[in-house]
Amino acid sequence: MKVNLSRRRWLATIAAAPGLSGQSRQLVINAHCHAGLGQTMNAPYTTRNDVDVTLRHMEEAGIDRTVIFPIINPTYEKANQEIAEICGRYPGKFIGFAKHDPETEQGRIASMLRREIGSLGLRGLKLHKLPTREILDAVAELNIPILYHPKQVSMFYMIAEEYPRITFIMAHLGSFHSVEWAWHYEAIAIARRYPNVYLETSAVIAQRFLEMAVRELGPDRVIFGSDGPDSDSRLELYKIKLLKLDPAGEAKVLGGNIQRLLPKGSV
Repeated sequence: MKVNLSRRRWLATIAAAPGLSGQSRQLVINAHCHAGLGQTMNAPYTTRNDVDVTLRHMEEAGIDRTVIFPIINPTYEKANQEIAEICGRYPGKFIGFAKHDPETEQGRIASMLRREIGSLGLRGLKLHKLPTREILDAVAELNIPILYHPKQVSMFYMIAEEYPRITFIMAHLGSFHSVEWAWHYEAIAIARRYPNVYLETSAVIAQRFLEMAVRELGPDRVIFGSDGPDSDSRLELYKIKLLKLDPAGEAKVLGGNIQRLLPKGSV
């Protein structure tokens, strides 16, 4: 028990941003986490992501809020409802994003998204497939950010150029687990070219590219995420601490940037 409590105190200390002005530190917000049930059940990311694990990691690491969205499903109306219900059960802990499939839900996404944002209280959209104009027009209308994990980083070029008023957050700095490490270079170049593209830090194995991102783009364009609960938010948070940013810059990466990009009243 003593070891566990000591670890929690240490992690909470790591998460704090000392030296910030005012009486309280900037909120720490994890911008990338999965939750709920899936239908396929052939892998952790299609079966179940337990919010109790996420809550425990948040407590130990000193993370105040976490953006959650459904795991992989054939369609997402029911899954998005589940995310809204989780947010309702834990007020002040989670910020819900919808998720949709531009192929299986074609023709219905705009109306569903309007309900999910307007009535269910979700605050953004997570995508794994290239968005269509149907999706992008609805997102522009609702003024919400898109967290997009692309199959190829180059897929960001046209959507960022065609829809400059939409905020696009590129998951994993462009490459999950740095498998395609060269895509990290391209991701930074795209963000440098398009001011509406931000880079999210989850599951980036090669730390040098996180360092490069904040060095070349500044801390205003980089957003902390974990891809939890399987990618441990406690470890992902420590990667940001290892960047050794000044307190103001670290506060932006750890919460200030995503807080600024979300609809008003989200946090």
